[in-house]
Amino acid sequence: MKSRVAQSDDLPKHVFSTENTERLVAAGIATGVEEEAARFTYDDVFEMMRIGALDPDAKVELIDGRLVEMAPEGVPRVRAKMQLARSFMSRAGEAVQVIVDSTLRLSATSAPDPDLYLYASALPLDAIDGASVGLVIEVAQATLARDLTAKAELYARHGVRDYWVVDIAARRIVVHRDPNEAAYGSVFTATADELVTPLAFPHLPVRLSDLPAIR
Repeated sequence: MKSRVAQSDDLPKHVFSTENTERLVAAGIATGVEEEAARFTYDDVFEMMRIGALDPDAKVELIDGRLVEMAPEGVPRVRAKMQLARSFMSRAGEAVQVIVDSTLRLSATSAPDPDLYLYASALPLDAIDGASVGLVIEVAQATLARDLTAKAELYARHGVRDYWVVDIAARRIVVHRDPNEAAYGSVFTATADELVTPLAFPHLPVRLSDLPAIR
């Protein structure tokens, strides 16, 4: 199974006010010409917050140099995400770090905020990138199409070896593995009653039907 590839241009981009655009221009982050074509870096985002052009609490993520608006979270998604996190944390031990709602820096121009990601504790957090992260999970309620296309393409391109999309409505996990430059070579679906085991963490299998939010 292969998903249609969606580029970052398909995603809802953050729109700056005139005042904040002027701040970006004054700081040399943007030119003020063809703002829609602007590309930003991870460091640019921190500078935007420092100069007041971007609210530190803004629900945005950096994808291919674009600041992309994140979808509002519904209650089912929050419940499923937190139950997954608790399940992993209760079994992970000291060797695995479980990160919830935090930035994963893939490159200078791509730093998405996956719902969860796991990595080996032996690695420092600031060294984690697509190739070294153990597992990335997006929990999909209103974002299923984005997670199966644009996000899958992004994670594949940056070498994330194990990417799961938890589809709440369909009670399934769409597992993506064997990344290449454009897509995942292996994509399969596990039902709620099937165990799915992370490649990097075989002691942390997941069965969605074990989570109250998914039953």
